[in-house]
Amino acid sequence: MWPNAGVSQLVEALGLFFGRVEILARGAENDRRAAESAMARDRPLEAREHAREMLQKVPGSPVGLALWADAAERAWLDPEVVQALSALAQRVPWRADVWLRLDPIGREALERAASAPEEREAARLALLDLCDLDLAVADAARAQRWLDSIPRAMTGPVDAAVALRRAECAVARGDVEAAQGAILDWGDVEEDLTTRGRASVVRARVAALRGETSTPGPHRRAAIEAAVRGFLLDAPGSSELLAWFVAASRDAVEIAELRAIVDGMGVLSSPAWEAAFAFAEGRRDDARRALGRALGAGDPRAAASLALLAIEARDAGAIDALASHDPSLVPPDLRAIRAASVALSDPPTEGAAEAATRALDALDGVLSPEVTGWVQALREDAASRWVPHGGAEAAWPAVLAELARAARALSRTDRLGALEALAQERERPLRAAVVGEFNAGKSTFLNALLGVDVAPTGVLPTTATLHWVSWAPDPFARIVVRGGQDRVVPHDGLKAALAELIAASSHIERVHIYAPIERLRFVEVIDTPGFNAPDPEHGRAARSAFEEAHVVVWLLDATQPLKDSERRVMDEAKELGLPILALLNKADRLREGEAERVLTHVREGLAEAGIEVFAPPMAFSARLSLRGRLGDEAALAESGWPEVEALLAREVVDQAAELKERALRRRGARLTRELLAGAIAREAEELTAAEDRARASEARRAAASALAARAAALAETLEQELAPVGRALQSDLRPVRGLPEGSSRDPALVTYVATRFVDRFALPLADALAREAGLAVTPAALEAVRGVLSGAAAALDPASEAASAALPRVWIAATLAFARAVVSEVDVAPTSVVSRALRGRLEALAMALEGRPPMAAISG
Repeated sequence: MWPNAGVSQLVEALGLFFGRVEILARGAENDRRAAESAMARDRPLEAREHAREMLQKVPGSPVGLALWADAAERAWLDPEVVQALSALAQRVPWRADVWLRLDPIGREALERAASAPEEREAARLALLDLCDLDLAVADAARAQRWLDSIPRAMTGPVDAAVALRRAECAVARGDVEAAQGAILDWGDVEEDLTTRGRASVVRARVAALRGETSTPGPHRRAAIEAAVRGFLLDAPGSSELLAWFVAASRDAVEIAELRAIVDGMGVLSSPAWEAAFAFAEGRRDDARRALGRALGAGDPRAAASLALLAIEARDAGAIDALASHDPSLVPPDLRAIRAASVALSDPPTEGAAEAATRALDALDGVLSPEVTGWVQALREDAASRWVPHGGAEAAWPAVLAELARAARALSRTDRLGALEALAQERERPLRAAVVGEFNAGKSTFLNALLGVDVAPTGVLPTTATLHWVSWAPDPFARIVVRGGQDRVVPHDGLKAALAELIAASSHIERVHIYAPIERLRFVEVIDTPGFNAPDPEHGRAARSAFEEAHVVVWLLDATQPLKDSERRVMDEAKELGLPILALLNKADRLREGEAERVLTHVREGLAEAGIEVFAPPMAFSARLSLRGRLGDEAALAESGWPEVEALLAREVVDQAAELKERALRRRGARLTRELLAGAIAREAEELTAAEDRARASEARRAAASALAARAAALAETLEQELAPVGRALQSDLRPVRGLPEGSSRDPALVTYVATRFVDRFALPLADALAREAGLAVTPAALEAVRGVLSGAAAALDPASEAASAALPRVWIAATLAFARAVVSEVDVAPTSVVSRALRGRLEALAMALEGRPPMAAISG
């Protein structure tokens, strides 16, 4: 995503290597500015005069010579162009762009120079220049290949020039760790004027990519100082980088300091800098207009500045401004961000879920590290369209489809069943679990709730099972028996049937009680065993209700409420996010006036333990409530049941939809977090595998480079090793010897000789080279060797030279071709695009399900 400076003028490129220190010191800065201004106004002859005046004050100045060359070329003064470039080539013989001006096929010449093993330093410089040419057009992958082609034997223990370019390639790829490693490689090597500006820009960019510049402090200060140094030395991209720092700044003192530096360089009035300071001061419309003017004027840096400022300000409007001028100027990642922003630009409506899905899909392929925060903010915004903040119902079909997609991508098909259960749960009533210690009166409470004495009470072991109470048009009970047939009985036959099954040692898994009670259409009830019963199965069954329930009705014994054992289990429910409604049973056993004291104790104890209840605790008597529900009006009046029933109706039945939505979100969040852990693990595995491939590739590259460096020395060894192959070829060519003069160039004969020559030597030669390098023969390497042999065969005399094993030049060329093929096959560690996008989507969805609002994604 980082833009590269344009190279439309030679002086722009040379500004990287030669700062203005000498020019300023000798009073030639005004001439330089005047020449550049004249060029900008398309007055090349005027620019030529200023450049020549500058050269009189600073003889041999590379910047002056470059200005002279640019002006002379624009004025069609070809002899002066050659004169200026020739002088410049003497001053900067390593600069590829200078030679390209003198030689239209300069890149080809550089590539030929890079393949000349006898001129090791020239080859190294040519490879560095080829790298620079590709970096200038943002082709970091190709630039990296040139660096990988430099044999280690050509460099010293630390080659700062190579390390610098490796860092630049890594920054262009967004590989922060590789860039940091390259910076450490060049370490304390003295930087000269040719590398200082570039090195400063790299350091500043790495700091920005590492997030060290997002907050004020020494790291940000150091990064800005490095960016300023690059700017003063005219490093390509330094203006855009420093403008990005300016736009990001909200520190008035820092902005004033940077304004003074930019003003001192005489460029403060340029549209790009106007825009940067306008962004810093919150004047975004002014900034867009300024950059729009620059784009209209053909400023090659304006597009890059606008893109960077759009990223820093998360300003979708800036992307629009860039696209309105020329859509091709918008980088692919910003196009994806704009597509997502457009999908999310309208207020949430009926089609918000589909728009959110389109936005998420658009962002999946975005890789640039500079936009990571913006992309994730957009994902969170999209997820919030699926799961609105607050109590509104989520777009569950979209949420469940997203989770199912993630489960399949992670090969977690085992979670598809859980997702299907979650989908079915949306259609079922709210489930309230009645929980409490053994003998707290849970079954009596349930019977009072139903108005019929049906749930087992007392100390029967049947309470080790869950009792589900649901609506049905007719009253009956179904007993689920493990390994046996279910028993269906009327309500009044339930206790007898349970006693019979217990006597027969049957394993009762669950008891389902159905009743035509209207409130059961909205709320199902789960009666649980006491979690403190002697049999551990009771506790396990009680805790299993936590996974099934949407809300917990906790029954406390009013005579000894909120014991430590109860608080511990309440903590478990709290950790699961279950809403708790606390009721104190057995209030009829309290002395007069004691109930309020007990309630106060419970309220304070819950608050101290950090356990939230969604309604104030209430005291009642389940025993008297049941009697009252069965017809004893006096007992009903004394029980406190009417108040409890009103509380349940108000806080549970009437709030059933909201409570169920909260429960669905909790379970959805747990499933999302589980899948997210899988996505993080998958991404880590892919990164580890990529690192392993990178190490293996580095070893192959080093071996290939070492082989190329020894190409000439290996020729004699190869000649001896391939001598038997040569003798076999001589046998193949016996039929064509002694042919009449003139027949040696017969096409059929040439083809026969060339085919035998290639077939005989290709594989043995490739095997020998592979052994020398400690590598395997790859198809590409074998094909490279065959290509060299085919070319050599076409130039040999069919009957004589082809049979000679003394072909050192052929072996050298084949060795170099083999090495290049091996390097070209070096794996570039792929970015785990799929896992990274999947992780980002799941993170955003988890936040939405957990009720955390999204960060700001779009501005302007």
